[in-house]
Amino acid sequence: MAEIARIPISNVLTEGKYMMRIAVGSPSQPIGVLLDTGSSILAVYQSAYDKSADTDSVTTQLLQTETFASGAFLAAVVRTPIGLLDGGSAVVAKVPGANLAVAYKSVHRMFLGARGVFGLAPGARNRAYRMPLDTWDAEYRKDQLDLGQAVDLDPYVAQLGTIGIDKFAFAVQRSTVCTAMPDPNQDPLNHGLWVVGDGVSCTDLYAEPIATVSVVQGTHYNANLIALRVGTQVIDVTPGASAATPGGMATNAIIDSGANKLLLDPEVYDKVVAAFGALNAGFMAAIASGASQGCDQTTINLATWPTLEVIFQSPDGGQASIAIPPKNYWQFDTIKRGTAQWALGVASMQSNGPAILGLPLFAGHLVMFDRSANNGQGTIGFATLVDIGATGV
Repeated sequence: MAEIARIPISNVLTEGKYMMRIAVGSPSQPIGVLLDTGSSILAVYQSAYDKSADTDSVTTQLLQTETFASGAFLAAVVRTPIGLLDGGSAVVAKVPGANLAVAYKSVHRMFLGARGVFGLAPGARNRAYRMPLDTWDAEYRKDQLDLGQAVDLDPYVAQLGTIGIDKFAFAVQRSTVCTAMPDPNQDPLNHGLWVVGDGVSCTDLYAEPIATVSVVQGTHYNANLIALRVGTQVIDVTPGASAATPGGMATNAIIDSGANKLLLDPEVYDKVVAAFGALNAGFMAAIASGASQGCDQTTINLATWPTLEVIFQSPDGGQASIAIPPKNYWQFDTIKRGTAQWALGVASMQSNGPAILGLPLFAGHLVMFDRSANNGQGTIGFATLVDIGATGV
């Protein structure tokens, strides 16, 4: 499958995470949605979607619920045509009768400055509940879920596969909003591209080689993180628990476009910080300052900091190494102009939890997701980004 479209994406309204616009219904209603590889639901605020103006909408008895770090919601499932806006008015990749969760109520800024979320995770099905009544007309509560029958529902990202789309790619340069310019929306660093189709064919966007990471489990983009390298120092990472372990996860990392940092197991994080400190004792104080409220970026000389390498299992059982330069594990001009922020942190205070590897891993790379590769488990390819040109949302 070749490239189908290059869709502008931006992080300005969504606290450093990336959003794009989808086209919902007939006639099309443009709605800005977060791109999230850590979930698989396609959901929008009820206030963002005018069902009365949609001539092709079909309500259902299906109810969905989802929980994010910012809160939870219940949603009526509506079936309607959904496509992707190419930056103008053209609609690509339209799926007729796509599943759309329309949230009754939600926490303020559930989706930050977006009006919904486009979950890209590889889980084949979403959980829904078939309720006694039409869920658009009867607004159910969470304590009424037991009135319904649990069913599996194809998420929109899986429905794209029915029209031959099982590949996509991110091309972004930042993991936080750059505030160097008075209007961050005018800064090209805050804009990127989401490629619909095969990123490998976009040879103008990247330089080879491509490091290919194996997706090895389940409902998220789970990968086996083998080690991290700071300069010449290698920090080995404990493998994930056995899949047979009750409550255990068979991998130790999730690659998540909905996270602004590289969040590591506490023990691994401490070893990584110590490795930086072994190279230069002054690095420890800089990290401590930059990890909290940020620090004066004139005190950070990026030329003296080493490359951070993140090493994963590749599909052939070997290793795939992703290089993160200092400008991407430090974010300059973030929070406010002149402030630097450290882009690593702790995923959980409990040891042996999965690492959540977010946008610092994406920044400066063309990140190519192939949901069909590796016997259907999927792969993620990383190549150095060359030039994404002028983009905007």
